[in-house]
Amino acid sequence: MEESGSPITGQSSGTSQAAYTDIDGTVTAYNTIFEFLRFDAGYSRQAEAEDFLEGLRAAARNGVPRSVTNARYFSWWRGRSVSEVQELGERWADFQASSPDSWAFLEPVASLLDKHIAEGRRIVAVTASFEPALVRVRRRWPHLELLCTFPTTANGIYTGDIVEALVADAKARAVAAHAAAFSVDLSGSFAYGDHSSDLPFMALAGESLLVTPVKV
Repeated sequence: MEESGSPITGQSSGTSQAAYTDIDGTVTAYNTIFEFLRFDAGYSRQAEAEDFLEGLRAAARNGVPRSVTNARYFSWWRGRSVSEVQELGERWADFQASSPDSWAFLEPVASLLDKHIAEGRRIVAVTASFEPALVRVRRRWPHLELLCTFPTTANGIYTGDIVEALVADAKARAVAAHAAAFSVDLSGSFAYGDHSSDLPFMALAGESLLVTPVKV
């Protein structure tokens, strides 16, 4: 993982502060992995994509845990080349950049992240999304570190499975591990989310903000 940010002036040597943030509904006004899938489907597979996504939403409405529906999502990418999907992520980011008003970043968190960077804090995404779907977000904040869901691969091909869905308690474990690895002072750090499932990781930070959810 690429390091970003720098220690805060006045802190003890070897410690830093960070801002940990959910992405979908907190930083972006859209669901990154759902919209990335739609972009991949294009017109030729539009109906298939909508049926697939509606299946995930229906499962969620029926009480299937987020960790399970997130894992099911990655079956869409089974058999696809990692490099192909990474290139697709770059093209999607270019497409989004051509219509920035349609792919807005949300306030107040976007401005707060800018402020944290200016004050020397690390900024860290804590998200169930995956790297190819977050290219535009990382272009906006080049030093953004990612704690995200990692699809498993074999010989450069996605298997359709994941290591672990980064939701709920898994987010808290990821934040705690990141803080330990990079000597982050959690009591002096910040956390942002938009859903009750974000509360476990948000509780680790000294200051947190649960923003009004955006329906996606």
